[in-house]
Amino acid sequence: MKSFIKYITGNIRPPLLLLPLLIAASAFGQVGTLLSAKLQKMAKAGSTREWITFFEDSSIKPRSIFKDFKTAFELSDNDDMIIQKVKKDEINFSHYKYQQYYKNHPVEYGEYIVHQQPDGFVASANGRLITGLKLGSSPSVTEKSALNAALQFMNAGKYLWQNAEMEKELKRQQKDQNATYYPKGELVYAPVKYDGKFNPADYRLAWQFNIYPDQSEVMAKKVFVNALTGQVMRTVDISMACSAGTGTSAFNGSVSVNTEYTGSVYRSHNNCQSTDIYVYNCNGGSASNTYYTDLDNAWGATALTQSAVQAMWGAQQTYNYYLGQHARTSWNNAAGDMIAYNNSNQPGLGLNNACWGCTGNSTIFGAGSTSAATDDWNTNDIMGHEFTHGVTQSEAGLDYANESGALNESFSDIFGEMVESWSEGINDYLVGADRGAIRSFINPNAYGDPDTYKGTNWYTGTADNGGVHTNSSVQNHWFYLLSEGGTGTNDKGESYNVIGITRFKARLIAYRALTEYLTSGSQYIDARYASLRAAWDLYGQCSQEIISVGDAWHAVGVESQSPAYIQYAYGNYPASGTWVQAISTTYGGGSSTTTITPGGTTTYFTARDKVILLPGFTAQNGSSFVAYLEPCSVTRWAMSEGVIMSDAEKGLRSPVALKADTSVAPNAAIANTLPDQSINIAPNPFAQSFTLTINAKGEGKADVTVYNSFGAKVLQRPGVNLIKGTNRLTLDGSRLASGVYMLEVNFGNSKLVKKVIKSN
Repeated sequence: MKSFIKYITGNIRPPLLLLPLLIAASAFGQVGTLLSAKLQKMAKAGSTREWITFFEDSSIKPRSIFKDFKTAFELSDNDDMIIQKVKKDEINFSHYKYQQYYKNHPVEYGEYIVHQQPDGFVASANGRLITGLKLGSSPSVTEKSALNAALQFMNAGKYLWQNAEMEKELKRQQKDQNATYYPKGELVYAPVKYDGKFNPADYRLAWQFNIYPDQSEVMAKKVFVNALTGQVMRTVDISMACSAGTGTSAFNGSVSVNTEYTGSVYRSHNNCQSTDIYVYNCNGGSASNTYYTDLDNAWGATALTQSAVQAMWGAQQTYNYYLGQHARTSWNNAAGDMIAYNNSNQPGLGLNNACWGCTGNSTIFGAGSTSAATDDWNTNDIMGHEFTHGVTQSEAGLDYANESGALNESFSDIFGEMVESWSEGINDYLVGADRGAIRSFINPNAYGDPDTYKGTNWYTGTADNGGVHTNSSVQNHWFYLLSEGGTGTNDKGESYNVIGITRFKARLIAYRALTEYLTSGSQYIDARYASLRAAWDLYGQCSQEIISVGDAWHAVGVESQSPAYIQYAYGNYPASGTWVQAISTTYGGGSSTTTITPGGTTTYFTARDKVILLPGFTAQNGSSFVAYLEPCSVTRWAMSEGVIMSDAEKGLRSPVALKADTSVAPNAAIANTLPDQSINIAPNPFAQSFTLTINAKGEGKADVTVYNSFGAKVLQRPGVNLIKGTNRLTLDGSRLASGVYMLEVNFGNSKLVKKVIKSN
């Protein structure tokens, strides 16, 4: 059902007060590719092709959306969208993840996720489509020749498929006797550069290989070979390693570990749950499938056994955290083996580091520079960090470079801290603090990292895959502020005040954003959208949680770019086509004349609480404007070129500062606050009838009206007598067609509205 009241006939003159009449359009701002004309008819204001919020009366089918609306998404006859995975989450949303194919070959970063609510309504969709490709589909270079070029580029002395132990380990881990590390080529369309722009002109037909060196200075990589020229055109790291650091460590004390008894010794294999956990002893060298062993399962206090117990316990706690907090079974959510190579000095990784992917789908932890067990890189937060790379790999697949790589590292930092919190009862928001911190969530600048997007210490070079470890601290700081709250001024000179919602809620939002909304090419702005949508799903449209998510992103400088045309209140508006938005209240008219004239597009007025049209506001005959409320507006616009502002608004970056102008003095009737009445509908959805409960603050009358998707009244109960307290009214909807409706209770000087759904 379209969530607005639309005025298109006659002159409209205030005073007019629009209270929460209908459910909001998108509260997530605007960024990215503009929608096609066909898609605009289905999507709420503020939607782009990357992030769409659909009207409540849309009839989208998640399995056929790209067939039913192919031209609306500007897909060509050569484009196909293929479902890769359908997942129902813990709150019964269904998520359909699509991969784009062009001429029957996958398109890198062409991914889209369609989100269906428990009631069957497709609420939103997000991702990227690489449209406008004009490329051939037949390679001039064979797979064999391309692989030779890739191996020559890698220049490693030995590879994992040449290591019998590692091949055996892979077959067991994947429960597939044909599994091998030997690279299998796949024809794909991939860009020659990864700059976050996803320009179709940058794409080429390429052979893709995943290549894992063994005992080499070269890290594992995804290699793209141009299928027409045979040249290596781009690589992406598969290995995801922590930054090195120095420091001392502390013990976790006595802990319980699960091991396997062979009949003669206990060894570091935990097979007490559906996921097997293997901890191997590299003995200060390369990855080796050698178990730690003990005769009586009372592991001693030597440096060797202390390190072994630490690794066994940390891996177990990581498993326990994901299972207990997120109902996730292992890194791949399919009981995949959790493998930790401990006490290592892997070539290319060294003593002071840790990695996921350096040895396949497994982790490896450096032995540290000294022989002390507490110098090893296997603290609980580092252990959680590395296995979280596996979670990211199997879910969003965030590419390990530039902004998506920074997000990849940040999610590992976040959930490493949450593993620490889970296992130790508290966390310090310091990465690896038990052995010497290398990053801080609280004060990233203290470690040479940024706390503001593109602010002080933001890295723009090519080292460290485009600064994935450095720039990760922006989202880390966001998570800290969201969890604990904070006030201050960021590097852009913007003040902020974030109300903390606790780390327990923040981690649920972060996990949902990662696993349900992000894709391989997601940037920081996408992380903002994803976490807002996750908070919306978990806590509702008007919750403190979603407000704090938006405020925390504002604090770290990740804002929505303003639409192409936007004006703030108190300006003189031109012909139709503007978008007037504020967080609390939006005014039209007042000290400045506002005239909406006929035009080809619509003028929008949006706010969280009120849209107030004062004397001086006029909508002329034939003009079109929309006024609606976003019950939880968290959008703050970052100014960009082409934005029109009145003199009073120049210099303001955020509508949060836009409050009632002192020259506009709304009278008491207009400025009144929302009533403390409340309404509830049950059952909802309903089949035949439903009960409306009205909690009234005093005696009086109310008009009850139900509107269909065209704004027509389909049910009315005028003049309902109310007593102070609870009032119940049963409404017969048996003759209504299935669909979404809006129920409005008009108390005279205020209104309350709820969505009600008629089921089949």
